[in-house]
Amino acid sequence: MRKYLLLAISLFIVSVNAFSQKMNIGGNVQDTIAKTPLASAVVIAVRLSDSVLVAHTRSDAKGFFALKNMKIDTVQIIVSHPKFGDQSYYVFGSIENNAFDFGKIILPSKSHTLNEIVIYAYKDPVYYKGDTLIYTADSFKVKPNATVEDLLKKLPGIRVDAQGKITSQGKKVDQVLVDGDEFFGTDPTMATQNLNAKAVESVQVYEKKNENESDDGNETLQIMNLKLKDEAKKGYFGKVTGASDFEKFYEGEFLANKFKNKQKISVFALGSNTPHSSLGWEDMYKFGLSDESDWQADEDGDYSWNGMERNQGIPQTLKSGIYYTDKISSKTKLNFNYTYNNNQLNANSETASQYFLTDTTYKTNNRSNSKQLNESHSINFGIVQTLDSLTELVITPKLDFNSSTTNRNELTDFIGGDEILSRRTEINNKNKANGYKLNTTAKITRKFKKKDRLLEASYNNVLNNNTSEGTLISDNVFFNNSNIGNDSINQKKTNLGNSRSNNATITYIEPLTKKIKLEFEYNLNFNVALQEKKALNFTNGEYALQDSLFTNNFENIRMTNRFGAKFIYEVKKQRLIVGTRIRQVSIANNNLITEQTIKQTVNNVLPYLRYMYKFSENSRVNFSYKTNSSQPSIDQLQPIQDNTNPNQIKKGNPNLLPTFKQGFELSYNTYKPISGKYIWSSANYSTTNNGFSNSIIYDSIGRTITTPVNVNGNFDGGAYIGAGFPLFSQMLELNPNFDFNYNSYTSFINNQKNITKTAHTGSRLDVILKLDTLDFSIGYGFDYNSPSSTLFASNNKPYTSQKMNASLNLKLPFKFNLETNAEYVINSRRAQGYNINYFLWNASLKKTFLKNENLIISIDATDILNQNINTSRTIQDNVITDNKTNIISRYILLKAIFKFNSNKNKKDEEEY
Repeated sequence: MRKYLLLAISLFIVSVNAFSQKMNIGGNVQDTIAKTPLASAVVIAVRLSDSVLVAHTRSDAKGFFALKNMKIDTVQIIVSHPKFGDQSYYVFGSIENNAFDFGKIILPSKSHTLNEIVIYAYKDPVYYKGDTLIYTADSFKVKPNATVEDLLKKLPGIRVDAQGKITSQGKKVDQVLVDGDEFFGTDPTMATQNLNAKAVESVQVYEKKNENESDDGNETLQIMNLKLKDEAKKGYFGKVTGASDFEKFYEGEFLANKFKNKQKISVFALGSNTPHSSLGWEDMYKFGLSDESDWQADEDGDYSWNGMERNQGIPQTLKSGIYYTDKISSKTKLNFNYTYNNNQLNANSETASQYFLTDTTYKTNNRSNSKQLNESHSINFGIVQTLDSLTELVITPKLDFNSSTTNRNELTDFIGGDEILSRRTEINNKNKANGYKLNTTAKITRKFKKKDRLLEASYNNVLNNNTSEGTLISDNVFFNNSNIGNDSINQKKTNLGNSRSNNATITYIEPLTKKIKLEFEYNLNFNVALQEKKALNFTNGEYALQDSLFTNNFENIRMTNRFGAKFIYEVKKQRLIVGTRIRQVSIANNNLITEQTIKQTVNNVLPYLRYMYKFSENSRVNFSYKTNSSQPSIDQLQPIQDNTNPNQIKKGNPNLLPTFKQGFELSYNTYKPISGKYIWSSANYSTTNNGFSNSIIYDSIGRTITTPVNVNGNFDGGAYIGAGFPLFSQMLELNPNFDFNYNSYTSFINNQKNITKTAHTGSRLDVILKLDTLDFSIGYGFDYNSPSSTLFASNNKPYTSQKMNASLNLKLPFKFNLETNAEYVINSRRAQGYNINYFLWNASLKKTFLKNENLIISIDATDILNQNINTSRTIQDNVITDNKTNIISRYILLKAIFKFNSNKNKKDEEEY
């Protein structure tokens, strides 16, 4: 009896819940000729099951209509007007999908025959299509005028850090595409700050083969593709932005983009002396300026920061460029872009370092000032030529010119364990450098009539040339040892470096059955790098005496032959890839001064395995085992001392061998579309043989000579889990996450082996409230780091950091909008003077003007409490270093943004 009672109660609850759910439908009817709002259009809803009229209404003076509180069902919506033909829509309603916005409805003329039927049905907010993870953009609520960056931060499993780097399920996103195209570059971060979230139809995440992959890099790249709505790719659009405090700080932007059929032209300019020193994601994606990122890819497809640190010093930036792409015929697509970049940075920093040796300890206090100017010109060209229905040729030459000027002053105090000042060093480095890089790739792809059979051949040629000239002036003052006296350095330094790289790859894929494929690949790489360094001492009023200790001419020649094979098995729920690569590297390191040559031959077998199992379209597990090998750089190899910092001299090692790294990764993710709950988790472990490490020799006054060496046993492991728990019809959401990392690093201190192990744990909880006129979030994060050293127990000093943050976005009457965010940071267990706690509070009050609300005036206040500072702690070998750097603190700007586009209504302005 109890069982039947529970069943009846359950059925009653389900019935009540279903009865309480209603369906709402709306849209905007337009005149097909004048393309103006169409009033008094009749809108009816007919239930398909019995052809009963269930609702009806008329469009208002602005063309808008709404059918509210309809019972959830499958209905036909018919829009009609006496002067035009009818337009029909089919709506498949459900509890999960009960609100439909048809957008613009253009009624056809009466003589026009309707060939298209529009069907509105439920789309999962997150789902898989094959191996592609797809987020339906409109399923995630964002604030008005939200950017793509705002959208990405709301997607389960997607993270965006302070510098704009994207990760998906704990893995970095290597490349961002828009509608499947690179849009003038492969940068993973820059595009997202130039597109409004409302212009995006879906966000797709998937993996593809790394075209620039070598043994050093990853076999695949993780790609994020933004699929735009059709209306976002028509006509022209842009914006002009200006901001100033009318005393010191300013910001300015101009961006314009024009589409005509397959042709796209973009121009941009940016000037700023605030941390807003580069184009944001929203503008990058929208205007297709993805080359304008400070994140740059190396030859292995890995990305690194290539710009000036936004959170350090006082910046000044000027950027401008033009982009062009066009499909000039059915078989030919062209693209071209040019960019000019000028960055200046003035930075002051303070560093406290603690050195631990077996018989003594000491510390240093360093104060530095640096002025830096970087200037670059970049020209990229690309052509995609379809030779026939099965063959495509792609050619992409890229040319970069770069120049830089730096002037750095340092003052360092050396303090013994008895807290007595023993030595003071003053160092001045001035340097001017310029160079160019020409990178050309040609790739031909041939498909066949047999499905999945493929032949691909590619060739890449890279030419690098760099020259630099500068001076090093250093003075030492000794306070407690009169026998040493004062010494000084005054040198002129020149450096000439060039390299040539040739890389050819051929790949063939043969399908054996519908489920099984074989892939074969051969790669040949030939690389020559030359670096000549000269140091001239100042004597008799001129730089004339060559210093042999810091002068050398060195050549590195490397040839790699690699053959690989894969077995690929794929069915609906599973994919298995097993393969291996056999590689031989022949190396010749030539000291052109001593005429000595060191030859090496390294043979490797590099196996790999990947397995994926799908429990459902929204739940899967992945496992991978990978191996790779990294080559030492010419700076690590060249047997010459680098005394750029005379207190920390570096010397190359021509006997260095390539590394061998193997790693495991396991990940699991699941998403429930109806409730919105999700879990993303991953674990990884890697170990390295012949890893690159340091051998450090200390002299009696604290100077060091560091030489790279090969070591075995370095490892790194970690885990991450994040989840989302929506509550109260998804108005409230809890987002907890946890991460852990443990690594071991071997080095040599005064010829004694030292193993440094570091454990890191971090946890965070965010609570998000989303209402119609208010978005609010609050969060707390805690990080604990525990280092340990086998040689120096005094180095085992845990340290912590805590971060509390909150944000508010409030829609106010009279077209006002208030945005504010705050962050409180607590740093603990650091050196005296570096346990800095600070509270950062930013706020912005905005108001929109004009008929289409395309003029936005705002007052933006940054760091209202004037507490901003950049701090960091690093632990490496036997040294603990705490650093703090000056950055721009409090400033308040009056800002104006004017948006323009070829569509003249408010909704379109919001989407741009």
